[in-house]
Amino acid sequence: MKKTQLIFLCSLVYFGTQAQDLHFSQVDQTPLLVNPAQTGSEAPIRAGLNYRTQWKSLASPFQTMAAGFDARLQKDKRRSNGFFALGLQIYNDQTGDLSIRTSQISISGAYHLSLGRNSTLGLGIYAGLGQRSIDGNNGRWGNQYNGLAYDPSILSGEPLPTAQFSFKDAGAGTLYRYRKSNAGSQSWVIHSATAGLGFFHVNRPVYSFLANEKERLYMRSTLFASAEISMKNTKTALVPLLFYQQQKSSHECVYGAAYRYYIKGSLSGKSASQNFLSFGLYNRWKDAMIGKVGFQVNQYQLNVSYDFTISGLSDLAKTQGAFEFSFCYLFGK
Repeated sequence: MKKTQLIFLCSLVYFGTQAQDLHFSQVDQTPLLVNPAQTGSEAPIRAGLNYRTQWKSLASPFQTMAAGFDARLQKDKRRSNGFFALGLQIYNDQTGDLSIRTSQISISGAYHLSLGRNSTLGLGIYAGLGQRSIDGNNGRWGNQYNGLAYDPSILSGEPLPTAQFSFKDAGAGTLYRYRKSNAGSQSWVIHSATAGLGFFHVNRPVYSFLANEKERLYMRSTLFASAEISMKNTKTALVPLLFYQQQKSSHECVYGAAYRYYIKGSLSGKSASQNFLSFGLYNRWKDAMIGKVGFQVNQYQLNVSYDFTISGLSDLAKTQGAFEFSFCYLFGK
């Protein structure tokens, strides 16, 4: 029975990675992978690193790494009509015993139109070049069983016609951003809010290892919304978050909130500070509970999270969920 479960899990890994993109639980820490219109929206300069490892109990756990950088090309003056921004995103994802590897580098650009003193409307696009590879030598094929057990010395006779290929990728997005520098005289107020739609793989790139097939990558659409709700001259803030994405018949929904405690001063007013501790709890619908802790000191932010699998996959090979780490530098926020 255990062997059957492992075979099923490997099949799920293989076919699932053909049709779905990589994903991070800390969606607020991978802005360019969520929506290209987030380029330059959060700070004049932002640089981030992300690492995720999933199901470490397996022989070959999933590992995903990403690095992103974006910057505004002009100062965001209050009376200006808007500003341009450019970004760069790189990621590498490796899954399973066959070492199915997907790597991509993308350049994004966005323009954020000022709608007034506190809000902007942004439009962004990206273009990238990706590569996929697979190591068939690590696979186990049906004709390598000698009738009693698996024998790796038997030639599989299953060469992969295309063990590596490249593809071009493109997409776009739109984003609304609200930010208020002072909370005013009210009690609980919305200090900032972000909402946007992203569209990835709009060109439907060819995405198959098989030379005689024309499998194309399905377009992925995303919805992201977040806010920071603070109390004037206090040390606390609530940060709710909602993320939804769809790619063909695959859906993912992450929702929850983080609690922030400001170490010095508060979020607004004369004692405004950017130093805080953060504790978050999120749910990926019908899949996992996500616990996250983090802190920010001046322009540096660090977050660590863990996915507690609650779906049926937790019984397969005693999977141990996923660990995730992110670090970012925000200049001039």
